[in-house]
Amino acid sequence: MKRFLIISAVAFITLAFGPVGCSDDSSSGGNNQGTDAAVHNDAAQTNDGGQTNDAAQTNDGGQTNDAAQTNDGGQTNDAAQANDGGTTQDGSQSVDGGTTSDPLGFGSGCQCQGSDCKQFGVPVPNGGNNGTIVGCDHVDQPWTGADLVCLRTYTGTLANNTYFANGYCGLMATSCTGSSTICNNATFGNYDQMTACPTGTVMIQDSQTVSSFGQNATVNSKTCVKSCTASGQCRETETDPVDNNNPTQYQCINKNGVQFCYDPRDLTTNYTATQY
Repeated sequence: MKRFLIISAVAFITLAFGPVGCSDDSSSGGNNQGTDAAVHNDAAQTNDGGQTNDAAQTNDGGQTNDAAQTNDGGQTNDAAQANDGGTTQDGSQSVDGGTTSDPLGFGSGCQCQGSDCKQFGVPVPNGGNNGTIVGCDHVDQPWTGADLVCLRTYTGTLANNTYFANGYCGLMATSCTGSSTICNNATFGNYDQMTACPTGTVMIQDSQTVSSFGQNATVNSKTCVKSCTASGQCRETETDPVDNNNPTQYQCINKNGVQFCYDPRDLTTNYTATQY
């Protein structure tokens, strides 16, 4: 029984990593999963007091969808969605995983629903086997090597503390060397195959040493996060209900000219950041 409790406690410590990953960012590989979309809107008026709007959406995958709607005495509102690491929304707002706010994109708030979202109160970033990430619909997925994650705050004593007020959408993969007890719980995605992030986002690589009950491991991670150009783009006004409703410390961080939205408390001093 004592040995079981010790191993379980060690497992807790590794379940709530914010982006932890190390080494110089040598990620230069491309990724073929982005989809470029071109949207053409043709409008023609009828004499019935109505308006006909023809919307054609052409994707690089070779598929064209034509939709025409005629309303007598009415009005047709067309919405077009373009996927290029983001979404084009009504009002000509372009989202490319970058500086324009997208309530369902990189860096947005999120939740995890399901039995595996936490283990003994410690958040599991990718939701484990039976957790569903909610609120990250516009994050590019699937993405080679990466899991969709909702990074969340944890301020207990069973794992490293992390600070992601109201959740933080991203893509992530980890690797681990050392204690198998620690690594079995800290590894997800495919670290080696995750060689890039979607256009307009930033890859953070960092590394963290985990020690507990005489066992040690080094956990590395790659995380695709929201880019930014100035303050005010990173949910700075929010409070964190998990952390006693304290103000968030999200900010537009500048790392050697690469800017991204993040809470600096979740970074080590040796992380790297690469713009895509």
